[in-house]
Amino acid sequence: MFNDSPDDARSEQQLPVSCWLSNTREGLFLQIKPDPSIQHDQFVVLSTFRWSPVLGNPVRQLSMPRHLALELWTNLLDMGWTSCVPPES
Repeated sequence: MFNDSPDDARSEQQLPVSCWLSNTREGLFLQIKPDPSIQHDQFVVLSTFRWSPVLGNPVRQLSMPRHLALELWTNLLDMGWTSCVPPES
């Protein structure tokens, strides 16, 4: 039978205030952090960086709703991206 209710485990997950993911195969870092240009915390900024020991300027930035960022973060982890510490600035 089809179930419209969200999975309890996923609905209880919280996106960290700021998190970093890496994908060594594609040579990318992804940072997810609160959007400073919006007053409430319902939006985050996704910044994509090229793999480097020293952090440069982001290749791409995107603002998106927090709930979609949580879904993206979970999907990327499932696809093989790994949580990491930020590279040096």
